[in-house]
Order: sequence, then structure tokens, then C-alpha cells
Amino acid sequence: MTGMDFEIINHTLQLLQTEQADISPDHFAEEISKDFMQRLTPGNGDDADFRIIDILCEMALYACNASARKAAVNALYKNIVEPLCDDFTTIGVRLCNLVLLRMIDFIRKKKEGNNLELLLNQLGYSKQKLLLERYETIHQNICISEEKKEKIRKVIILSRVTVGADVAITSIMVHRLSRSFPQADIIVYGPAHLPEIFYGLPRVHWTKFHYQRDGGLVGRLTSYTNLHHQLKTEYAGTHDGLTFLFDPDSRLSQLSLLPLLPDSQTRHFPSRIDQDNTASRLSQLTNRWLNEVLDEQINILPQISIRPVHQNNIKQFFSSFPEDFKKIVINLGVGNDYRKRLPDPFEENLLTCLLKNDKVVVVLDSGCHPDERDRARELMKIVQTKKILTAAVSEKNLTNTHIPFHHGLICVQGGIGMLSALIDQADVFFGYDSCCQHLATARGTPSVICFAGAPNDRFFDRWRPLDKYGSTQTYRITDSTSLSTAELTDLADKFCTMIMAAERPL
Repeated sequence: MTGMDFEIINHTLQLLQTEQADISPDHFAEEISKDFMQRLTPGNGDDADFRIIDILCEMALYACNASARKAAVNALYKNIVEPLCDDFTTIGVRLCNLVLLRMIDFIRKKKEGNNLELLLNQLGYSKQKLLLERYETIHQNICISEEKKEKIRKVIILSRVTVGADVAITSIMVHRLSRSFPQADIIVYGPAHLPEIFYGLPRVHWTKFHYQRDGGLVGRLTSYTNLHHQLKTEYAGTHDGLTFLFDPDSRLSQLSLLPLLPDSQTRHFPSRIDQDNTASRLSQLTNRWLNEVLDEQINILPQISIRPVHQNNIKQFFSSFPEDFKKIVINLGVGNDYRKRLPDPFEENLLTCLLKNDKVVVVLDSGCHPDERDRARELMKIVQTKKILTAAVSEKNLTNTHIPFHHGLICVQGGIGMLSALIDQADVFFGYDSCCQHLATARGTPSVICFAGAPNDRFFDRWRPLDKYGSTQTYRITDSTSLSTAELTDLADKFCTMIMAAERPL
């Protein structure tokens, strides 16, 4: 369908709505989104037909065709928005803004977007170009004076929504801003993992706000109205100008395209633009930007704080294993991006190789997604066929379940707090490019990371964790799809050697 006339595409859309088309919704959405992206290759978007975005938005609203809705949302985000973000260029940011604004403009004109339309009109943004103009001006005159810092009473930070980004970026903001605004309460808005990684910090509070990361188009785009209302209530009790909002390129604000506080009280970290130092990691860029905003010269590392109950439970769990046994924690989650996972038989070969050593216990976190849990169960069965002992335990009964062996594989199911404590107290951690690599490096746990699926060098450079003690080994694989079985076996052996050799720094 690549290169098809728009009228043909529109006609196919109408047939899909009545389920009379000769093409599946998935294939249709995939083809037209790829065609849209191919027309962006000159770099400026002038050749792109943004009516394709309207087509996909229309599909995403089909009331009677769930498969079409899902296909359209996946195409919009997985094939268009996320690749533009992952490009980490100023051009990519510009094009992504145009796409998101087109999506917002589409939704606000539908009945599902009535509240969004009313709010944006009340705020003076009746047209998408006004939102774009605002975005381009909020990065000017951003330095906050020392006098102002002393007066601020509330600092609101938006979550990046994903755990890994909240460790790599948001954690630096939380700790830096609590120091720079000594009179202010720090309120972090976002998902339920926040109090698990920012536990017990003085003056730091968490306000739950759920973003439908895997939800439909309407839920993703219109949740902004609820957030705006919540924030308005939050800062209503403070005098004018005594609240500041820090936005680290959050999904909650549609990457800062939608206004929450007045522009003079908003600071947006443009994490995706071109940088002078192309090899900089996101944690370094966060520090650099904060130094500009706060007129400081400070650089800190990502850091998390874990609830004592999780630390104590894991300490008790690990105490049943001999001290000279190597405790290896593994998480094979990829955050729904399956390009990051190596094909079979890599994972089963890696586990088998590690468990050849009779003084090793492997703890496999089974993740939070159903497919990750299914994969963990599958790996357990494979390991069992090799006469290796296995057990499965949940966070709920972690401390009162007797593991009848010291050497073997234990699958554990639990939340992010438990997982953070597991990683913290492990001898070594292994995983793909995902949230756990940032959890591990934030706690100084020796780590071996398989970084596959990076779309470009900039993505790899940005998302590598900022290591605390020089104990993280990141091994990049540029093309996992072409690896043979023999090559996957060799890689499993290589990673096994790296994991077994990893030690905590003295």
C-alpha cells in the first residue's frame, strides 16, 4: 500500500469500519504509518501528508472494531511518535510536536474531546499553532534567581511514567530541587512506582496520577484535563508565583505541549534535542540543564531509596543461602519493546550456563506483564528438563516459603519495591535495556546489560545508565534479528562469563 493515493486509503478506512476490507487493520495501519515515516526522510516533514495522522486517529475511535482501534494506536505511537522521540534530534522533536498536535487537534474536535476543547479554549489556545508557539517560547529566560528559590513553597515534578526514566532523570530532579528550594515541598505526580523508589525523602511527596500508557487514544490525550484540574487544586493554596512546575519531557503533558502552570512558572527539560556532546547520557544532560536553570555547578548520580520492609524481606530471603554462593538476579523485561530481547535459545542457554556452577542461585524476576510471566514459566520448564531444581514464589509469601535447595532457579513475582531490593542485595544483575539497568546502577550493584534494539547511536548513548562505581558492563548488539543459533549460544556463553566474573568494587 506504500505510496497509495490518499483517496484509496480513505476508502479502505471506510471498508475497515464495516469490516468489509480485504486487508487486516494491523496491516493497513502498519503500511500507512510506514509510508508516512518514509516521507519524513528529507528531515523537515514538508513532504508528509498529515492527513494520514487523521486516518489513524479515526481508526483509533472505532467503537465496534477493537482490533482496528488497537492497530491504529500502536501505529501512531510505536511507528511514528516513539521513533521520532528516539531519534534524539531537534528535527525529530519538531516533527514529533507536529504529529502530537495533529492528534490533539483531531481529538478536541470530537465529542470524546469536549472537555479538552473547552479547557484549551479557556486557556487561550484555540489553534494548534498557538500551542506550538508556546512550546517554542517556554525555553527562554529560564534561570531562577537565588532570591526566588528561597521564596518558592511548592515544586511540582511530573513523572516520566516509566520506571527507568524516573530513575535516570526524575530522581536527579527530585534530589537536586529539594536542595535548591529549601522552603518548598516537592510533589511528584505520576504512577504507583514513585513512592517505592523515592521512599522517605524529606519534603518529598507523591500524588498518584495514572497515565494510560497502554490505553486508547482518547485516554492518553484527554487525561491532561484531569491533571490540569489536580494541579490547579494543588497550587491554589499558595500565593501567586510561589509554585514551580518542572517537566522532564513527560507523557503527562504530551511532552510539554499542553500547558499546566503559567509559562513563567514552568521549566521544561528538552531531553530529546541535539546536544553538543553527542555521547552524553540522559542523567548527565539532566544535571547540565538543571545547572542552567538553577545557576549552579552540581552533578549528582541517579539515586533511589527503597522501603525498609522490602530491604528486610529480601535480606531474610537471601539469608537462607550460603554466603559463598553467588546470588544472581535476572530480569528479562523489555518494556513492550521486543526489539530489545534476543531470540531463542539465548535466554535458556544463558540460564543453563550460569547454573552449571553448583554455587550459584539464580533469581528470575517474572515481571509485571502477562507475557513476561508466561516467558518466566516457560524458562522454568526448560530448566527443569535439564535436571536443575526450580521454585516459584510471590512477594506475598517470600519470607515464609521454604526453598528446598541452595543451587537452582527461583522465579519471583512482585512489585517494583521488592525488585529494587532484590537487585540492591544481589551479587550481580543481568538484564536487557530496561528499567532494571537503571535500578541496578543507582544502587551500585554490579551489572551486565545486553543492549539490543537501539534504533541509532544517539539512543544508545542517551539511555546507557550513568554508572555509580564503574561496575556496569553494557554490551551492545546492533542487529539481533540476523543472529544464528550458534551465535546466540556463543553470546550466552559470553554473557555467562561476564556475569560470573562481576564483583562489587572494593
